[in-house]
Amino acid sequence: METYYWRQFNKNNVSLIEYQKPYRSPSDLADKLISQGLHLHDRSYAERVIYLNNYFRIKAYFIPFMDSNKQFIAGTTFSDVYDLYTADQNIRVFLFQIVAHLEVRIRAVIDNVVTSVTNDPFWHLNKKNFNKYDEVETAIKKAGSRFNIGKQEFVLHYRERYFTTKSFEHRRIPPFWIISEVFTLEQLLAVAKNIDRDRFRLPGDNKLNACATQFGFAGYDALVTNLQCILELRNICAHHSRLWNKNLRAPSSIAKKMKVKPGRYVKPNRLYTHLVMLRIMCKAQNMDDGICDFFNHLISNHAILAQDMNSMGFPAAWKTDPLWV
Repeated sequence: METYYWRQFNKNNVSLIEYQKPYRSPSDLADKLISQGLHLHDRSYAERVIYLNNYFRIKAYFIPFMDSNKQFIAGTTFSDVYDLYTADQNIRVFLFQIVAHLEVRIRAVIDNVVTSVTNDPFWHLNKKNFNKYDEVETAIKKAGSRFNIGKQEFVLHYRERYFTTKSFEHRRIPPFWIISEVFTLEQLLAVAKNIDRDRFRLPGDNKLNACATQFGFAGYDALVTNLQCILELRNICAHHSRLWNKNLRAPSSIAKKMKVKPGRYVKPNRLYTHLVMLRIMCKAQNMDDGICDFFNHLISNHAILAQDMNSMGFPAAWKTDPLWV
């Protein structure tokens, strides 16, 4: 039977070939880098870095240092590459803290606004509050499973005392302000983006917009779009992926707030636009984000970043934008 399945697989995937590349030791990979023109001032150190960090991860940072023939530009050292690798690592660590603070505040604000309008702390269990409840329910079930095995004091306190009659199926699900404490950011987004805007609409306004104004944006849809951007950014940081020159989702409602805009040759939707988005949100929340000082210091101390600010989407005169004051 398995032979039949393989035959069908090969028939339907004629463009694929079986992966058969052999294991290459750090020493083998060091030889490969040398053959491509990379200088290893301390070979044992380079091999140790490759061993501990995974060659495939480090390889993503070779690109700015290579020519069209996939050879390293003359004079490039392993330290140059690893310097960029560690700089990107520092960016992720720094931004993860900001994202974490904003995540807590966004979920609290959404709950406060929606609960104040619905007068229902279990608003997340009311299908009428949502456009696509199946996605919301999936998020609630996953969070509920985590809640039911949690050992935190607030979890045990609720589980040992309460239930709700709002939904028999979800009778052990707590109010949103409690269950959201065990939400992932992805689950928060599933709830936020599916809230029925019409349920909160008033003549000339929408009550949900109060969520957005708390974070420097005029409309709720802009906040949801930027929450998607934050989720992408958070996942990149949490999973240690390349960030410094990555193409990212476009944030919403930031262009008019940027007085110094990227030039025509600066790549759009890179890191800088997300820094602007985070800065707008932090300023609205009176959070001391430290973004300007961090990146000014980082760029000043890493030559490759200073030489290739375009890849991060930074305008040349970015520091003069009043946004950073």
